[in-house]
Amino acid sequence: MEESSKQSGNSHHFEDFLDEEGENDEVVEAVQAHVKKKPSTDHVLGVNTPQIHASLTRNGLENMAMADMNLCNVTDQESRLKLGDGDVNALLEFFTKMAADNQNLFYRYRVDQFGRLKDVMWVDARGRVAYEEFGDVVWFDTTYLTNGYELPLVTFVGVNHHGKSILFGCALISHETLETFQWLFNTWLLCMGGKAPIGILTDKDVAMRKALSVVMPQSRHGWSLRHILLKSFSKKLLGAFERYQEFKEVLHNVIYDSLMPEVFEVDWSSAVKEFDLESNDWLAGLFQEREMWVPAYMNQFFWAGMKTTQRIGSISSFFNRYLKKHTRLPEFASLYCEAMETNVYDEGKDDADTSRYVRQVVTVFPVEVLLQKLYTDAKFKEVQSEATRMLYVNPRPQKKVLSDHVVEITLDDRVWIICKSTKKEIVSDKKCTYKVRFNLDSNKAWCDCKLFECRGIMCRHLIRVYDIYHIAEVPEIHFEAMEEGHKKEAYSGKSCLSRSFKNPKGTKV
Repeated sequence: MEESSKQSGNSHHFEDFLDEEGENDEVVEAVQAHVKKKPSTDHVLGVNTPQIHASLTRNGLENMAMADMNLCNVTDQESRLKLGDGDVNALLEFFTKMAADNQNLFYRYRVDQFGRLKDVMWVDARGRVAYEEFGDVVWFDTTYLTNGYELPLVTFVGVNHHGKSILFGCALISHETLETFQWLFNTWLLCMGGKAPIGILTDKDVAMRKALSVVMPQSRHGWSLRHILLKSFSKKLLGAFERYQEFKEVLHNVIYDSLMPEVFEVDWSSAVKEFDLESNDWLAGLFQEREMWVPAYMNQFFWAGMKTTQRIGSISSFFNRYLKKHTRLPEFASLYCEAMETNVYDEGKDDADTSRYVRQVVTVFPVEVLLQKLYTDAKFKEVQSEATRMLYVNPRPQKKVLSDHVVEITLDDRVWIICKSTKKEIVSDKKCTYKVRFNLDSNKAWCDCKLFECRGIMCRHLIRVYDIYHIAEVPEIHFEAMEEGHKKEAYSGKSCLSRSFKNPKGTKV
């Protein structure tokens, strides 16, 4: 395996790459000549490995010495990064032009034993600066691998100080294997000076999980809730039984409405029992791994709002306006530049709007006035959403004394749900109880909804408690815990670099 990298303006040569697509590197010797291509052909058509194996058996090929692992090898080789005429030259030209205007461009690639391009990763200067500022939480997006795109693109994406998706880096990979992901994550750390994210979200994938445990053992790894709810559920359960839609709705309520782990466990078990799915192995496995994806377990950690299905959907669409199913490598180079130009323009506009426009307060709560000065406009809008919903938050008269300085306040609130027709949040008749622990000496407060811990946004329950005790200043602990990317001054020291992204055409954005 050969590998090369770049971190300056000097270009590298790709002459050793073969321009044409090669045959499989290995052939299972026991496969007879007339059926050699059947597994790979079926795989391209979307047939999974167990179905291919069953098909071979039905056709009288059960005596072939093709173990399941070998069969997987044959089909896996078909997912190799496919290079057509001119693709290698297009990639070389792309990096050469990028490096000319972008001295901090980083890229690394490797080739297989035949000299063909196998995997490549790159991060431009702006991506590296953005990662330094907003890289606490990363979404490793493999949407374009799993959705049948011809270009095997994966992206490292985060959320900036305006709550918008921001691209850190990209890669083209040949296989979705443990070895490939280990190489990719190690290369990522090399590019970022060894700085791993505090948290990283991925699809529910065994190879990714193992690779992250080896390469980034200190990073908190979670699974995309969107992937589980919108893809895995329908794939595993749709058609399995008649009451699927009813069960899905019940389980969604269990997942989102359970604030505490013990509540989730009880309600999940009740729902599974009600629908007679206690023997479903997939659901049992999902429950066993609940700490990887259930909000009741995950919300105690900061995820920059990425745990919601809406946020992940937004992030996954970073290149959707530019990439099509059959986009090839030569086209992608220019489309990448177009996407980055748009992203830089949008962020610059958001920065300008925040500087010249101050959103007016909508309540009389002192905390709202304080946060107006701290948050960017987009994030302050989220705070205001919480403040306006305080109409439905009612504290109970009795307070529970936990210690000499700490009391527990119980608040009744309404549950907000997503309207199916408008896709917007609306208040429902359903009620929920929240508890806030408040330190009378330090004025520190913690709510069991964990909105602040998970998203860096002060929840309406904390705002209500501060109003009850006439607290006009936010305690220092909240400033320390507040995610840096939500503050107005974020990026201030490096804004010049962030605004000078240059595309390979030499056009300064």
